[in-house]
Amino acid sequence: MSKLLLIFSMSVVAAAMFLLRPAPAPALVSFTPRAQLCVDGSATLCAKLPAAIGQDSALGGKRFGYSGILGPLPQTVGADVETPFDNMAWQMFVALNWAQGASGQPPLKGLSAVGPRVWQAYRPVSALFGNSYRTGSCANPRRLPVFAIGSNGNGTPAPNNEEYFQASTNLPLVDVNGNWTLYERRVNDVEASYLLAPNGDPTQTLTSLSGQLRFIKNRSVIKFTAASIVPAGANGSIEIKASWRVLDRSAGDDPSHYYTQPVLLSVAADLVRGGQPVCDSVTVGLVGMHIIQRNAVDPAKSALQDKWIWATFEQSENAPLASVPCSVNMACTPAGNWINKPSCGAAAPAASVRYSYYDPALKGLATNIAPMSRDTNVQPYYPWNRARPYAAGGTTAPMSRPQVTRCWAIYPLTAQINTQWQAALASVNTPFRYYTLVGTQWGGNVEPRRGIPLPSNAVPAMLSNTTLETYIQNNVDTAKGRAPGSCIGCHGTFASLSVGSQPKSDLSFLPSLVQPESARKKVPTAR
Repeated sequence: MSKLLLIFSMSVVAAAMFLLRPAPAPALVSFTPRAQLCVDGSATLCAKLPAAIGQDSALGGKRFGYSGILGPLPQTVGADVETPFDNMAWQMFVALNWAQGASGQPPLKGLSAVGPRVWQAYRPVSALFGNSYRTGSCANPRRLPVFAIGSNGNGTPAPNNEEYFQASTNLPLVDVNGNWTLYERRVNDVEASYLLAPNGDPTQTLTSLSGQLRFIKNRSVIKFTAASIVPAGANGSIEIKASWRVLDRSAGDDPSHYYTQPVLLSVAADLVRGGQPVCDSVTVGLVGMHIIQRNAVDPAKSALQDKWIWATFEQSENAPLASVPCSVNMACTPAGNWINKPSCGAAAPAASVRYSYYDPALKGLATNIAPMSRDTNVQPYYPWNRARPYAAGGTTAPMSRPQVTRCWAIYPLTAQINTQWQAALASVNTPFRYYTLVGTQWGGNVEPRRGIPLPSNAVPAMLSNTTLETYIQNNVDTAKGRAPGSCIGCHGTFASLSVGSQPKSDLSFLPSLVQPESARKKVPTAR
């Protein structure tokens, strides 16, 4: 296969060459983007959840070029297309992580109070699609939130409850303490209402096979409820995908750097060595969070496609950046051209950081290599231990703890916005100051397209979370059925209903949960 080449368009002449060139040094930035701490324009962090981005004059055309994203950094507000999206992302993150019932409280209380956050009142997918066939069925005298890792009853993890497989790869992720990373999905009432009764018709519910059959028989088309911009804006459908890790002070974890919650960890017996369920009270820390909202249709922003806006956040100590990363605005240099490769080379760790998914003692190993199951002849392929570390012995050395590295550098203007938001969060002494916006992605037909091996239906072209899409950060080739390292690219290509000819499901994978046995492919053994 010919070597994939990646360029960015500095001019019409450069674009026409279609050759990978060394990335030029970034231009000096005289323009500094500004954080907008509240959707109402005030200079204070607030609990108001935005429904649409703010002013963005660059979106007025029918097509949007990479100007301001790929190439020289913008030098004016008018040329800065991405900051309004990034501000919306941070506004959503802050509002959704406000303490429940504290919307009228100042930031010091709303963001520092102990207890569940706004998004944790959203419905888990099991409330819409039903529980997995088998769960741990653990006693819960303390009435803790339950993380139920379910199965099909025959040693295969099921996706209807919380999970320890990434939805994007069907593979697990092990942290530095030797524990599986945990995942959950939730939806707001707007999306739940649509799933239960699309177009107001509960007989065509998307939460059952029979309902989906009636839905397609009626020749309906899935179109989730979008946000509105008139008169004051109402939120559209929102999906949350969160990743957590089990914290252990004795191993060196610092819970003050995480949003934490005590949970009852309940694991189905057929996923556990010895055939007994895991029923363990643990403290988990939030390490990753996707927020997606069905965006408003705005005539003034005709280049913004009628899709969703993706924002992805991570705890800042998850993983180091690659020594030679690809860059959202400068593409990839020849030395760092990791496109369609599992590893993106050596990491550049900070000596003072204890990473959750990178061990400096194993620095000679390849990065982002999926853990290999120790025994693929019997299920479960990735078994749990009844006691911590839960993943110990379930995978082969040395890949029992994947060396996770971020392959794409954060867009420079996003990095500047992050600094401002983190400073504002630090001023109210909240653990959310230790979180980073990796990026915000939105639908747009971008130019130039020919000769550039990146998705052309989203800006930026690539976006992934090291805890949610660890092993596909650089993948753009979907020919073999692998998901691309682009949120919109992945959901737009593979998300569909479970019935008929499997029509597209408006970029949401949730309707596929009506058939949990096929919503995930067979558990991969190794790569």
